[in-house]
Amino acid sequence: MVEDNRLSAKVRGMRLPRQPGLSALIAALWLSTTVWTQAEKPNAPRRVEFHSPDRQIQVQVALPTEISRELPVWSMNYRGTELLSDCELGLETVPTGELLHGAKVRSSRASVHRGTIPVYFGKADHAEENYREQQFGFEGADGYHIWVTFRVYNDAVAFRYEVSRGDDKSTLTLSEERSTFRLLNDPKCYVQFLEDYHTSHEHNVNTVAARELKVDALLDMPLTLEWKDGTYAAITEAALRHYAGMSLKCDQSTATETVLVSALTPRPDGTKVVRTLPLQTPWRVVLVAKRPGALLESQTIYCLNEPSVVKDPSWIQPGKITFHWWNGDVFDGKRGPASILSLETSKKYIDFCASNGIPTHSISSDENTSPWYHQSTEGVKPGPDTDVTRPRAEFDLPAIRRYADSKGVRLWTWVHQGALGHDLEKDFAAFKRMGWKGMMVDFFDHDDQDSVEYAEQILEAAARHHIMIHFHGVWKPTGWQRTYPNLMNHEGALNLEYLKWSNRCTPDHNIMMAWTRLIAGPMDYHLGGFRSVPRGQFKPRHVAPIVMGTRCHHLAMYVCFDNPNPMVADYPTAYMNQAGFDFLRIVPTWWDETKVLAGRPGEVLVTARRKGNDWYLGGMTGGAKRELELPLTFLDRGKYSLQTWQDAPDTATDTNHLVTEQRTTTRKDLLRVHLAADGGFVAKLERAR
Repeated sequence: MVEDNRLSAKVRGMRLPRQPGLSALIAALWLSTTVWTQAEKPNAPRRVEFHSPDRQIQVQVALPTEISRELPVWSMNYRGTELLSDCELGLETVPTGELLHGAKVRSSRASVHRGTIPVYFGKADHAEENYREQQFGFEGADGYHIWVTFRVYNDAVAFRYEVSRGDDKSTLTLSEERSTFRLLNDPKCYVQFLEDYHTSHEHNVNTVAARELKVDALLDMPLTLEWKDGTYAAITEAALRHYAGMSLKCDQSTATETVLVSALTPRPDGTKVVRTLPLQTPWRVVLVAKRPGALLESQTIYCLNEPSVVKDPSWIQPGKITFHWWNGDVFDGKRGPASILSLETSKKYIDFCASNGIPTHSISSDENTSPWYHQSTEGVKPGPDTDVTRPRAEFDLPAIRRYADSKGVRLWTWVHQGALGHDLEKDFAAFKRMGWKGMMVDFFDHDDQDSVEYAEQILEAAARHHIMIHFHGVWKPTGWQRTYPNLMNHEGALNLEYLKWSNRCTPDHNIMMAWTRLIAGPMDYHLGGFRSVPRGQFKPRHVAPIVMGTRCHHLAMYVCFDNPNPMVADYPTAYMNQAGFDFLRIVPTWWDETKVLAGRPGEVLVTARRKGNDWYLGGMTGGAKRELELPLTFLDRGKYSLQTWQDAPDTATDTNHLVTEQRTTTRKDLLRVHLAADGGFVAKLERAR
């Protein structure tokens, strides 16, 4: 039967929460399209069915009766195939216990939303925000009101919990969240295993069948899944605020189904979340697509966040940035007499930036990795006298700033998160006076509730003082870039810094990061290594590190990776008169449109991005060489000037060699490119004027 969902918003004292972001017209529109299936047996659950706007995703929620005391469960069908089944919903609290055991269903409503939202600095200049929403209101024990809201997009299912107790502002202690994901038909998992909850989220990716996951294994998100029929999905979270970060734990694994359960990072006392009511959890998100590239094109995680708190973002100016720590704190490949913090060396870097269209120079620490600010202890770890508002005596920041201003170059810096926090307002007011335009905040290494709230406080203070932020040693992004557009990047990835001390960041790994971590959002990766060697010749070194993968492979990351503030991390003379540096100088860092043209996890990725009328292409491969034929049907009509940078015929022996070509092309043509082993290519398509 079809039940009219135009229910009163107030049922037995329960007031449905307001829907943020809905227009007045849409907020007032109640739909009567939800299907309620009558129970065949007494006390059997009622089943509610709803679907995505394009009807490709079907969701069914089973609402238990008050007598059964079972938990609500949901299932997901994509293009006629059930991918997830009987996934439980639940919140464990202290001392009440499970809030949804025996909870009474008091209300249900459905709505639809269609809209467009702006994207400041991302993979496109806007996002289409189209979804159907289904919300259930429950009355639980001890007077708790619980709402579970589902949103079904054309590429995702998202849900979250909201808890209140009338007008009570009491504290709720959450001991666990019982959101489960029951995977059917044994998908392949591209997974990063976590050692524990204290982690920088920097791991290699393992490829395992779901049935092979060990019980209690702790899995990072996004968790990318691939079914035998070519369906892809990724499980992650969005809008992580005032809550603990979520991983996944394997609860059960058989040949036919694998049950993953949410695993929240615990607080020091073992509880997971302590909040004054009302409480709202992050969104739990399952992205799904018929081709893997659609997961990278998706804007759903961004859409699930709140609108920007920055009313005028004109001061936010992302772009490429130096990072001398990666290259070993040198200018020309070797340690000289002048410190990296000196005015002399800073002038050289600033001149390099000004001459090559690099808008920002970063200054972090000296050759002994002691920070630029005052502390008597050596190294990066804060000491009892650390003071981020006092530059070191030998660091002539005012003179460096004057020189940078004269050249039109901005200054960034680095700070250990533990050196902040006592008075963020005082710290960021000082940073603004010093002339810093942005900073990397590092070494979170934990995503419990306190760490998450602290990171958001940093963003808020930074925004008030017009300072942009990178987060390093941090969890995956959850779409905060919409709420705080001054957040340029998250790290949360094993990246090219590892080549200073290990061989773990291989070309295969670079591509695996694209198909896992990058799905969550922008990824800082220490880009720009310009001294490549074949894998067999690689040796880690701290000063003037080398990289694996061809030069074109490394150029391609500037297109393939979402990264509005990417590093140009090698030392300046490594770029002088080098093939491919001309592309690095011109490639934009944020985009008006993105299309993934080809790809498969761990093997290959080809991405096309538009800036204005021009398109930029980047392609990467790991392992075997490839010949690609790429249709150019995404172009508008008319002629384009095509310039390519490709692996040279002798790249197997000299991985820094590349060849360039220019010609005219149209949307009717195929682009044929050669990618060497561990190779890549980049291209620019400029609209004929």
